[in-house]
Parts: sequence; structure tokens; C-alpha cells
Amino acid sequence: MNNWTNEIINRLDTAYNARFEKEKSLVFLNDAYQNLLFLKLKYAIDEDAELSNFATSFMEVRDLFINELSDRYPENYAQVACQIQELHDLNGHMSPNI
Repeated sequence: MNNWTNEIINRLDTAYNARFEKEKSLVFLNDAYQNLLFLKLKYAIDEDAELSNFATSFMEVRDLFINELSDRYPENYAQVACQIQELHDLNGHMSPNI
């Protein structure tokens, strides 16, 4: 499972790096979301507190990011970067078998 969470975060990082190219960013955000959906199908996320917390945090980051991308004058990309870093930290503290 850790491979999936790493891949989700990598997609978020790539979307953030492409944040000034809205369409590219949205593609990578969609890829990350699809990876999360696959993770939900493959594993019982709701029964695992760490994965459930990761999924909730991811959705918060994704929603904030989409709001910034759709804003004509985005100003909170720093907040998006902080939340992505929090996901990195959360992923680093997850059990190795995940």
C-alpha cells in the first residue's frame, strides 16, 4: 500500500510543480485521485485509521488545490505546499506494511 500512497504524493508534487499550467495540474490531480480510488477498492481504507486519515488529508489538499487553480488570482499556493508537506510527513509515519 505504501507504493500507492507514495504515488499519490508524487502526483500531488508534480501537480504543484505545474501549478501555473492549470490543465497539466488538473491532469496530475486527477491521476492522484484515481490512485486513491484504486487504493480504496483494493484495501479496506475505512477500517484502517492511518489510511483513512491519509485519504481525508489528500481530499482536503486536492480540494484546496482545485480552488486555487480555478481562482483568477490564486494566493494560497503556499498553503497547498504546506498541506502537501503534511501528507509527506503523514506518509512517512505510516506503518511499513501499508
